[in-house]
Amino acid sequence: MPVPLRRLRYVTEPLMRRLGGEIVHAFSGTIVVQLGAGLVAFLMLSLAARAMPAAEFGHLATWLSITQMGSVCALLGQEMFILRALNEYTVSNSPELARGALNFSLQIVATLPLLLAAAMFLVGHFVLKESAALMLGASLYLIANSVVGFGGHVARYAVGLLLAEGTREIFWKTLTTAALFVIVRGKATIDPAEFFLIACVALAVAITTQVTVTVRAFPQNIWKARPIKHSGAWWRASTRLWLTTVLETLNQYFDVIVIYLLLDAPAAGVYFVASRIANSFGTLLSAAHVLAIRRIPQLYFAGRIDEINRVFSSMAEIILLCVTGGILLIVFGADAILGFFGPSFAGQQWALIILVAGTALAAAGGPAPAVLLISGHEGQYPWILVANIALRMLGFAILIPIFGLMGAALAATLSLLATTLTLNVLCRRWTGIDPSIIGIFRKVRPQLASSLEADPDAERDTQRVQP
Repeated sequence: MPVPLRRLRYVTEPLMRRLGGEIVHAFSGTIVVQLGAGLVAFLMLSLAARAMPAAEFGHLATWLSITQMGSVCALLGQEMFILRALNEYTVSNSPELARGALNFSLQIVATLPLLLAAAMFLVGHFVLKESAALMLGASLYLIANSVVGFGGHVARYAVGLLLAEGTREIFWKTLTTAALFVIVRGKATIDPAEFFLIACVALAVAITTQVTVTVRAFPQNIWKARPIKHSGAWWRASTRLWLTTVLETLNQYFDVIVIYLLLDAPAAGVYFVASRIANSFGTLLSAAHVLAIRRIPQLYFAGRIDEINRVFSSMAEIILLCVTGGILLIVFGADAILGFFGPSFAGQQWALIILVAGTALAAAGGPAPAVLLISGHEGQYPWILVANIALRMLGFAILIPIFGLMGAALAATLSLLATTLTLNVLCRRWTGIDPSIIGIFRKVRPQLASSLEADPDAERDTQRVQP
C-alpha cells in the first residue's frame, strides 16, 4: 500500500470504529428524529408561503414568532422543570414528591397560557387593530403550542423520545402539511388566520394522542401517591429555568419582529424562512443537548471529565460530517431550496448562506450551553444570552439601514459567532470540558503515533520516506 494511503488509514480507521459506537448510534437516532421534524416544518412553511401572497406570509411569520415566544413564556419553565423533577424523584424513590411536582406544573400550564392568550387577543385586536379571526387563531395556537410542549417533556420521561418529539414536532406539522398540500393543489389560497386554525386542529389531534399514550405509560406508583409539595423551592427553580428558555426563544424568534418593523412584511417572511432553514443545523445541537442531559450529569459529578471529553469527541465527529455536508448543500443549492417557497424568495441566497455560516459555527461549537447548565452555571448563562441579543440588536441598528436584509443576516451571524466562542472558552475554563469539534483535531496526531507504534510495517514506511 502506498505510504500516504497507509498513513491515512491510521487516521480513518479509529474514526470509523468510533462512528460505530454506542454513543454515536444514540446521537444519530436523535438526529434522525430532529431532521424529520425539520423536514416536515420545511414542507409546511413552503406550502404556506405558496398558499398566500408574500406580504401575508410575512405577516404570518411575525405572528408565528410572537406566539412561539408567548407559548414559552406561558410555561414558566415547566417543560424543563418537570422533566428534571420526575427523573430526580424517581431516582430518589420519592413518588410523593414526583406527584406533587406534576400537580404543581399542571396548575401552571392550565392557567398561564390561557391568561397570556387572552391578553394577546385583547392587545392584538383592540390596540394593534388586527382582525378578530387572526387573533383568535393565534391565541388558540399559543395555548395548544404550550400544552403540546409541556406534554412532550412528560412523554419523554414516561414513554420516550419518539412519542415526545413525534407529537410535539412531527405529527401535527404532518397533518397541517397535508391540509396545505390539498389547498395548494386545488389552487386555493388561505390567510394567516386560516393557517392558525388548521394548525390548531392538527395540534388538538396530536395532544389527544400524546395524553392518551402518556397516561397509560405513566408509573402507577406516582399516580397513586399522595402529593407532597415544595412550592417555594420549585418556584425558584422554575423561575431560573424560565429565564433561560425565554432568552433562548427570543434568540430564535425576536429577529423576525424587528425586521418586520425596520423593513417590511415580505422581508420578515424571507428572513423567517432563511433563519428556519439555517437553524436546521440547530438539530445537531438539539440532538447533542438531548444526549448530553442524559449522559453527562452522572459523569460530571463523579469527576470523570476525561470520559466526558471522549463522549463529546465521538459526538463531534458526526457533527463535523453533518456540518460539512450541510454547508455544501446550502452553498450549491440555496437557489433551489428557496425556490420551494415561491418566486418572491428568489435572489436571497446570500442572506441564507450567511445565516447558515453562523448556525454551522454554532453547531461546531457543540452543546456548551447544556454543559454549563448541567454543571451548575445556570446563573451565568442567561447573561451570555442577553449579551448575544443586545449585540445582534446593535448590529441590526447599524447594518440593516445600510445593507437591508443582508445586513440583518450578517449581524445575526457575527453575534452568534461571538457567543459560540464565549461559551466554549467559558466551558473549558469553568468545567474542563471541550464540547466543540476542536477536540477531534487534537486527537489525530496522538492516534497516528500510536497506530504507527502498533504496526512495524508502517514504522518502516515512515522511516523510508524520511529525508
